Amino acid sequence: MAKFEIKKTVNNKFYFILKAKNGEIILQSETYHSKQGAENAIDSIKENAPIATIDDQT
Repeated sequence: MAKFEIKKTVNNKFYFILKAKNGEIILQSETYHSKQGAENAIDSIKENAPIATIDDQT
């Protein structure tokens, strides 16, 4: 199962990664000033990703 991991930078900001079930990192977020900011972003992805469309601009 895929999972989100919240991590902390050396300057005390937060970011998260999304790992596939095989352990490969498939997404890394921007940094957030608070852990709550990172958690809110994860919640938004979980809510909106199933309905997201693909905009192929190649």
